[in-house]
Amino acid sequence: MSKLHLVFGGRVKDPQGLDFDMATIDVVGLFPDYASALEAWRGHAQRTVDDAEMKYVVVHLHRLLEPELGRESSG
Repeated sequence: MSKLHLVFGGRVKDPQGLDFDMATIDVVGLFPDYASALEAWRGHAQRTVDDAEMKYVVVHLHRLLEPELGRESSG
């Protein structure tokens, strides 16, 4: 199984939290490895750096689909 990563962002109520306003979700895409997901995340996060309410994250989908894979490596 590929180690899928999802990059998305949106407005959050608290910049330190993950409570996203669903009406503002921006799905950047799915990526086959952490390095490419990180590059996409960095690009979108840098474009919105002046907006404290915008947040982008990388989700390790492979860890949700097969939790035992998440324990084997950190990528």
